[in-house]
Amino acid sequence: MTRPNIRARTLASLLALGGFQLAGCAGTPAAPVAPDAAVTLDRGFAAPGAALPPLVDRSQGIALHSCADLIAALRAAKDLGELAESPRFNGYVDCMAMALIADGHGPRDASFDVRHAGERIYRDLDLASVASSLAPRRPSEHYRLQDFKFDSVQVDPLSAVLQGNGFSYTFQVLALGDFRHLGKTELLVRFTDRATNQGTYDKQSVLVLDATPPSTALQATDAIEVLKAGAPAH
Repeated sequence: MTRPNIRARTLASLLALGGFQLAGCAGTPAAPVAPDAAVTLDRGFAAPGAALPPLVDRSQGIALHSCADLIAALRAAKDLGELAESPRFNGYVDCMAMALIADGHGPRDASFDVRHAGERIYRDLDLASVASSLAPRRPSEHYRLQDFKFDSVQVDPLSAVLQGNGFSYTFQVLALGDFRHLGKTELLVRFTDRATNQGTYDKQSVLVLDATPPSTALQATDAIEVLKAGAPAH
């Protein structure tokens, strides 16, 4: 099995991840700045640009031109169908992340160690809960990323990037919180599944990973399903 290259960030950069406690680091804040709010961890994360590619499905009565259009459609439990499989839908995935962060609560476990989020994904993500091009190579058992032989594995505090067999898989942690309002500790992750062997496959999605202890397995729920299910009123 390929050994991951785990690159440590400096303590200063980790402390800038949104004011959240880093377990084991003395002198760090004990909670998010807003105790009942989700914590954005990716400092480069921003709302998509105003000009998003139009996506229309007249049979479902869906016309997407903006983040607001997408969130309204999902809150109305519209079935995106093939729209979500279009390469142009990649432009909309961060809209879902922004909506979930805005509505998210603070995580149940205020001592969650974000320095090892990327490693947890590599070691513990249940691939049976994730739609990806890895599926044809995954046995029926609930396998983890570490069970595959990749050509390259790079694990950072907030990401895991794996390459092999003509594909690249990138898991980027965007935020920490309770995004389904179930009293959980959850990671919000952007997943990019891309062909690197001259293929055109390029699929992005946003996943909510349940990291609530004491379970070690990370179960993923697609943000589309989370938003369609709706969230309780604050």
